[in-house]
Amino acid sequence: MNNKIYVFIGSKKDFENFLDEKIATDEDITYFMDLIKDYNANLRQQHAYLHGIIDVKNLIVHADDYASVFEHVIQNFISIVTTNHDVDTTFLHNPPKRIIESLQASYAENIEYEYTKYRNIDRDVLKEIWRNISTDIIGQEKAKKSVVSNLFRLCNPSQKKPVVIMFLGDSGIGKTETAKVISRVLGGRLLRVQFSMMQTMEGYNYVFGSEHSKSSLAKDLMSRESNVVLIDEFDKVNPNFYNAFYQMFDEGVYIDTNYQVDLSRCIIICTSNFMSETEVIKSMGMPIFSRFDDAIMFEYLSISEKEIILDNIYNSYLQNFSDEEKQIVEATNIYQWHKENLHRFKNVRIIKSRVEKAINDLLVDKMIIE
Repeated sequence: MNNKIYVFIGSKKDFENFLDEKIATDEDITYFMDLIKDYNANLRQQHAYLHGIIDVKNLIVHADDYASVFEHVIQNFISIVTTNHDVDTTFLHNPPKRIIESLQASYAENIEYEYTKYRNIDRDVLKEIWRNISTDIIGQEKAKKSVVSNLFRLCNPSQKKPVVIMFLGDSGIGKTETAKVISRVLGGRLLRVQFSMMQTMEGYNYVFGSEHSKSSLAKDLMSRESNVVLIDEFDKVNPNFYNAFYQMFDEGVYIDTNYQVDLSRCIIICTSNFMSETEVIKSMGMPIFSRFDDAIMFEYLSISEKEIILDNIYNSYLQNFSDEEKQIVEATNIYQWHKENLHRFKNVRIIKSRVEKAINDLLVDKMIIE
């Protein structure tokens, strides 16, 4: 079948970069879905080349391709690829377990595994994380120190277990933004999973896996850009779902029907809107809660902290407008009114939406409707 088989596990961006490194610009490329079309045509006997062998220099199989074919294609992957094709080099992105197992059984010596290389945390990186969350997250001094303290264990190169943290507290006070800042420093887009949407059978299948053509948590974890995962409202699902996370939290391995994902040294952050550990334990149960390294409380914002947030939101939003529009806004009491009424606004999201709406309403009245 092949002189070489590359199995790449990781993000789409890194897979594309890997292809650029390995394939010269003048080399021929065949995409898996085109090969499948040829295979189907072969079965229907519609092409003249059917009785000959087609040389394939580079065969590329993207992660999304597995969801675009029938189950029998996954089951008979090798047979289908080799029918009427002589493939030199194959590149597979995040293949299901069944394909890996069949390749390993027949072509073990030809396989080379490549992985997304996530940025390691050392003391310098941890200092960078601290500087960024200190600047970008207003207030929450105790929570921010606790976050960095928990991440410090990743400075030990022998640490393989993921760091698993629960962020507690009301919505819109910095939990998600803290996770985003950490992910940004570590060099990739945050993988964010919303568990409040997991109340149906579709949610169950997403967590535990079903047909390979369906979306799944395992696929998303395998394709993550950074080694930071945020699971929002982890307490909102049926407790039976937590069975899928015991091994993930304990050992850094996530396994579903179709995939096995390595989460070594991953930063796994789960959020809850509860305001105490007691409430979380009552909702989730001790078996899963005890697997968290820490539960960090994010406190309500003070008036002085809201003032800083208001300044940032107001000044940042004004940068989107022309000088004429800015003058119209600054001639009003929009900023002062919101400053005097910050006690009415519970969190950052509400402050942002109210300020932006007030400015938009004003400019529409002055420049569009009049």
